[in-house]
Amino acid sequence: MRAHLLLPLLLMPTAAQALELSGRYGYVGEWAVTAALAETPSARSWRKRDFTGPVTLKHLAICGPGEALEKSGTLSLRRDGRHYAATLTIGEDSCAVSGTLAEDGVAFADCGKAGKIPLRLWLK
Repeated sequence: MRAHLLLPLLLMPTAAQALELSGRYGYVGEWAVTAALAETPSARSWRKRDFTGPVTLKHLAICGPGEALEKSGTLSLRRDGRHYAATLTIGEDSCAVSGTLAEDGVAFADCGKAGKIPLRLWLK
């Protein structure tokens, strides 16, 4: 088939995708992160894709008094290849972060008053 005939097929939107992530959050990676995100079809382009969905953080260390063993919230993520920009929301707290989806890719989530907290996210 000729290349000029294939180009329209390559530019056509594909079906919405799911994105499953794992990660670590905290100064020593004390929170395990899992997220199952669904693609937002209206924001999809041929290169950048938006995803949103629930996120769970499980504490891996000894908890201090009054600290929860598990937290849940939402993660909104714009993906461009391996790079991403995201907003992590847990209760009233919200963190903005951008980085690379890789197990060794450490980014620093800007969590307002809580400061900049290390976050690593990668594909399951």
